[in-house]
Amino acid sequence: MSQDILVTTADLKQEYEILEPVYFQTTNQTPGVFRNPPLLDLFKKYESEIESREEQGLMGGITKNHVSEWGQQTLEVAFFVTLQELKKRAALLGADAIIGLRQDIVFYRDSFFTFQVYGTAVKLK
Repeated sequence: MSQDILVTTADLKQEYEILEPVYFQTTNQTPGVFRNPPLLDLFKKYESEIESREEQGLMGGITKNHVSEWGQQTLEVAFFVTLQELKKRAALLGADAIIGLRQDIVFYRDSFFTFQVYGTAVKLK
């Protein structure tokens, strides 16, 4: 189950087998510019989880009307949904964890951005 996958920006003290790198990218641009799911589609997919996190104070308030722009709240949503999708990809490989997590954000004109997360999927021994 992808929710059980440990994610860290560092290494682990526990022994593990390296499976392969994992990567996911989204954008707030309309479909067709890049071949990846637009943030608005992912927002809709995870809307109930985002609302739950907002109620717990773990994420700033945002609505689907705001995800086409960029700001602190939009970037929080982008990070959350890309991380969930990255965990799903790692789970398909049989991973228990993702180590060395990194993120990149590229800002363009007209409030357009791409948000990428990547790391190494590993199987704990």
